[in-house]
Amino acid sequence: MITWSDAHRRAAVLAAQFHADLDIELRRPVDVFAAVQRLGLVLAFVPLGKVSGLYLPGGGASGVLIHAGHPRTKQRYTAGHELGHHAFGHTAEVDGDLELGLRRDANRWPDHEKEAEAFGAWFLMPRRLLREGLRQLQIDTPTSPGDVYSLALWLGTSYTATARQLGATRIVEASQAEQWARIEPRTIKLALAAGYAPDDLQNDVRWLDHASNRHPVDVRPGDRLVLTLDEIPSSGHSWRFSELPEGFVVLADSYDDHWEPRLPHESPTDQDSSRDEIAGDSSPRSFAIDITPAVLGGIYPLMLVKDRPWTSDDPINEFEVLVSVHPRLHGVQLTEAELLTTA
Repeated sequence: MITWSDAHRRAAVLAAQFHADLDIELRRPVDVFAAVQRLGLVLAFVPLGKVSGLYLPGGGASGVLIHAGHPRTKQRYTAGHELGHHAFGHTAEVDGDLELGLRRDANRWPDHEKEAEAFGAWFLMPRRLLREGLRQLQIDTPTSPGDVYSLALWLGTSYTATARQLGATRIVEASQAEQWARIEPRTIKLALAAGYAPDDLQNDVRWLDHASNRHPVDVRPGDRLVLTLDEIPSSGHSWRFSELPEGFVVLADSYDDHWEPRLPHESPTDQDSSRDEIAGDSSPRSFAIDITPAVLGGIYPLMLVKDRPWTSDDPINEFEVLVSVHPRLHGVQLTEAELLTTA
């Protein structure tokens, strides 16, 4: 039986070869679905019950099946794992809940599953891309599960796999990475949304702050946004929405409601502590925003301004993000060339 270290060494080399062959630029999250299709594999999203994904090798057309009901991050992570089976030339594989398996008994995984898992991690999260994600998120070094969760959302990968990969790449201590990896993602979502988490925790909760200004954000209908921006209440300047797309609903405002999320740099296992507000000091103001299921796929501008609402003065600050809404994928995915052929 090979060790996880052996699997990671082999997978890192193989994943780098795939990056080079597919001319993948490691400055933004890897489009794993496009990679699967470019390699000539059939890609399909179907209901799979308790199964996360399948790799089906074939003489003429190998394929990857992904659970249609899983979060997009989990689907991408599963696709990377199934691609690992293909890269290592494995036989047909049926994979259950990979994230749960990593938290429970990863050391007992068979060799081929370790190889596929390590490949998926290095294909989606090479060290260079991890560093780029941390830079864009303005995180020097992850110090909490919330930091890992934010990085996982930026990468479009599972929380558990992201925590483990931070240890494998030695960005954080392996023991710390393993400790974070044992935390269930739902725990972080519930803490971050503080009572306004989605009813279905298969959806994601995405935290935005000043570092997110003018950066694109990928979501799916049913996801929640928690937006936190600093303001000084005593100055009279406050944040308000200047553009809120149809289907985006503000569920809570910490200025008006008895609600305050736990920020990502705070551990979800810590006890609640009040944040004292001193007149003249800056304090965080948070909004919980629902991306309702009625929102169609597309790019939507979400804009706020900080001003004195009762005056005609120009805003002293502005915040904008372009929210890219991706509808759930179903059935066999066709490339543009295949669509033209079938048209």
